[in-house]
Amino acid sequence: MLIRALLICILAASFPLAVDAEVVERIVAVVNDKVITMSDLKEETAIRSQFGVSADKAEVLNYLIEREIVSAEAGRLGLTITMDDVTKEIVRFEESFPSRSEFNRFLETYELSIQDLSRSFASSVAAYKVREQKEGTSAGRYDKWLSEAKKKADIRIVNSE
Repeated sequence: MLIRALLICILAASFPLAVDAEVVERIVAVVNDKVITMSDLKEETAIRSQFGVSADKAEVLNYLIEREIVSAEAGRLGLTITMDDVTKEIVRFEESFPSRSEFNRFLETYELSIQDLSRSFASSVAAYKVREQKEGTSAGRYDKWLSEAKKKADIRIVNSE
C-alpha cells in the first residue's frame, strides 16, 4: 500500500500541471537595455490623439524608440529635467481638455496616473533639451545625430501587435 501511494505521488509529480497564466504586459521593443511595453505604446498613442497628432502605431513606436535614445543622451550630457519643466507640460496637456473632469476621465479611460504622465513628459522635455543642445547654431545637426545614434543603438522590435 505504501509503495502504491509512493508510485502515485511520483507519477503525479512527473506530469506538468496546467496553469492558467495571464499576460500582464507585453514587450514590444528593447532599445539598448530599456524596455518599451504595450502599455507605453498605448499611453503615448492616447496622449498624441489628445493633441491631434498622428497615432499610427508604427510612428508611435518609432517615437518611443527615439525617445529612449534621446533620454540616454540627456543623461550622458548631464542635462537636468526639473519637476517644474515636467509640471508645465502636464498643465499644458490638462489645458487641452474642456474641463478637469474630462482630463480625469481621460486618465481613467487609459488607466494613467499623473506619475505616468510625468514620466512621459519628462522624456519629452529631455528630447527638447537634447535637440536644443545638438542644434546649437547649425540646423539639422540634431537629425543627423539622431540618425547616427539609431544606427549604433541595439534596437530589437519584439512584438508590436
